[in-house]
Amino acid sequence: MNELLLEKCTKFVDDKNELSRNNIFSLEQENVAIAYIYSHFEKDINYEAIKICERVISKSFSFTSPYRVYMPKIYAAMIAATDIEPDEFISHAKAFEEQFNRSFSDNSGLGLLSFTAASLPGLDYKSIYYKALSIYNQMKDLHRFLTNDTDVVYAGLLALSPNLKDDVVDELVIMDDLLIHEYRLDNDYARLLSYILALCEGTATTKVRRTMEFIQSSSSSFDRAVNYYYFVLHAILANLGVSLDRIQEDYKEVMTFLKYQKGYGIFSENAKELHACILLLEYYAPNSITNYTWIIAILFRIAQNQTLHG
Repeated sequence: MNELLLEKCTKFVDDKNELSRNNIFSLEQENVAIAYIYSHFEKDINYEAIKICERVISKSFSFTSPYRVYMPKIYAAMIAATDIEPDEFISHAKAFEEQFNRSFSDNSGLGLLSFTAASLPGLDYKSIYYKALSIYNQMKDLHRFLTNDTDVVYAGLLALSPNLKDDVVDELVIMDDLLIHEYRLDNDYARLLSYILALCEGTATTKVRRTMEFIQSSSSSFDRAVNYYYFVLHAILANLGVSLDRIQEDYKEVMTFLKYQKGYGIFSENAKELHACILLLEYYAPNSITNYTWIIAILFRIAQNQTLHG
């Protein structure tokens, strides 16, 4: 294994294990998310800073707020790992959420979207809101089954990208159709893959083909309807411009590394595959804002599902 890749893998696993020891009642996927956040910002975990940020969150939001109800430690880590003062970070998050509340006041997913935006410097929140609203409304008008809370978050994550294409909705529709009708994917899964692929370079057909080739070749447990959140980041990885042969070779090495790590047996094969994708994305494209936003969204959703379903 490449030395830099080995270093990233080792730090990620060590941080995850340290979090597990220090937070014995926490969910493992929550620890994975926090380990990833600190890995992305290339910092050592600061437990005191996380505690301080948790207190700031408790002080700033009501007890029914999603920031306090769902995975408050992840939200706290998202603040603590940045160089932004906690109060300033919260102010940015509230300002962003205020824009989206004009149309989506009851959306449970806005918390994560707002915190993601708050961690990115120099954003025009009003402009992002109008971009997201335009994407959402166009998809809704086309009856693409894209009308629930999650779709607002997807549209918002797209709008956060500095390289959004003018014809993004046309491309979303093409990819959605290919994934549903040619590859027989579940509607929700196809929708999520389409949104992620919209940010990748290449034609719609090429991006879909590369994604499905990689997913089907790299996973022995791929299911078109079950656990599809574990098979989303594969789409970004397959479309980074790196040869599929190299990706598959590195992917196998990372999977082997994870398999033999002490304590990693608690994770399902699907979870290990997800973690392998995260590590390779950080290796191939470090400091990518786009990748960071989507990885956090996926990890948060999986951790949230763990909480809801036990």
